[in-house]
This record gives sequence, C-alpha cells and structure tokens, in this order.
Amino acid sequence: MGSVLWRDYAHMLGLAVAVLEHPDPEPAWSSVLAELARGMHASAVSLSQASYAKRTGRVVAWKSAHALSQDYLDALTTRQLRADNPLVAHYTSARDHTPLSASQIMGERSWLRSRSHRLARGTLGAHMLGIPLPAPAGVARGFVLHHPQDDFTAEELAYARRVQPLLVSIDSHYSALARWRAAATCAAPSSPAPSRVASVTDPVERAAEAGLTPRQLTVLTLLAEAMPATAIARRLHISPRTVHKHIEGIYRRLGTCDRLSAVMRAQSLGLLPPPSPDS
Repeated sequence: MGSVLWRDYAHMLGLAVAVLEHPDPEPAWSSVLAELARGMHASAVSLSQASYAKRTGRVVAWKSAHALSQDYLDALTTRQLRADNPLVAHYTSARDHTPLSASQIMGERSWLRSRSHRLARGTLGAHMLGIPLPAPAGVARGFVLHHPQDDFTAEELAYARRVQPLLVSIDSHYSALARWRAAATCAAPSSPAPSRVASVTDPVERAAEAGLTPRQLTVLTLLAEAMPATAIARRLHISPRTVHKHIEGIYRRLGTCDRLSAVMRAQSLGLLPPPSPDS
C-alpha cells in the first residue's frame, strides 16, 4: 500500500473508531462523507438507496460543493434510474459488491455515450463510482462518488476497496443502534431499587448513566436476541474476539457475569424492552 493511500486509510480508520464510540446515537454521515470526498478527490458524494425494478430511490445523506436540496437530489436519483444508471443495475442484479466505476461496469466507450453519463455530467460530475453496502434483494444501497472530469484512478479504487469494510461496519452499527433506540424508547425501567439509571426517561441518557457505549448497546441488543458471538460478529462486521471484548465490558458495567443476567439487568433498567409474554 502506498504511503498516501495508507495515510488516507488511517484517517478513515480513525474516524470510524470515533464514530462507533461517540455517545450520540444519531448517524454522523456528514463527517464520513467529508472524509470519503477527501480521500477519493470527489466533487460530490452521497449515501443513496434505490430499487431498480421500481425505479424509485432516495438520497440519505450527501456532500457537494454546490448547495443542493433533498427534493432535487431525490428527483435526480429517479432520473438516473430512468436513464439506466449502471451502478444501480449492477449492484441489484449481480452478487459482486466490489467498488466499481460506471465505466468499469459498462466499458468506457459505452459509458461516455450513455444517457446516464450525460445526466451525471450536467449535474454532480461526469464519472461515478459506487461503494455498495449490504441491502435487501433488488435494492442497491451505498455511496456514490463523482469526479467532474477524469475517471477514478487505480489508487482511488484501491482506497475505495480498502475503506469499504469500515463503511459497512459503521452502517451496520447505526442500523442496530436505531433498532435498539426504537425498542428502548418503549421500555419502562422496572428496577426494584432506587437507581440513577432507572430514573432517567431518555433511553440514550439511561445508557450513558449505565456507562454503556453505543457499540456495547448494539452488542447488548443482539445478545437479547440470543445470538451467539459469531453471529453478532457477522451482523456487525467485526471479529468474534472484538464481540467478546464488548460482552466483557457489558458484564462489567451492568455488574453481571453471564448473558441471561446481563439481559435481565438491562431490561430492569429500561435499556431493553421486557420479554414478551410468549417468550
């Protein structure tokens, strides 16, 4: 790995660690997009989701040198779909999740003659590259980057492949955290003894009072679903060893020594919803 590529990857790695441990559970996509734009020398970058069959899509977050509205970007996504956007077509039909540019997918000559290229050239940038994220069948979800003139270089493609696992990990973290927050918002603390944690109404503040990090919360949520460490590792795209370290931290913070007591303690504090009557 070249020194410049390694430096840019190190920047993204540091950002990923900071995002995963930040106490605010809201997605911090703006900083991730800014770092992607810097590392890829992109004029614009967005996190988008689209269904090729339905020809519908939306932009979740974006960064551009120009002031753009949500309505404009969503409309642009729809226009790109109708123009047979090669990134969406490829990532919804193929099992290949390698970051690729539009010209790699179509061939440079076909791309430069396509409607999708004309549309991109007149809006965000003449060349596009996709960094896909896991998505349901028939849906393309991931980052779309633009270059205004030249296509993406071999070094930039190598950087995209290198940072993709970090981006997947951040995305899976936010997805799990969103599920936790939705469930914990409906949970009421039932701790029989007076507790600072149980006295707090907001679930995020309850978690902070308990000393749990956002990353530990995502692991705790999956523990409550009876997932083994290997399955949690696959879901969060981290190693089983890292999962076990988070589990040890959860036990320590909650004053427990096993999975069942940790889940029950979390439920009593309102960090997890109570068990359903059928469970």
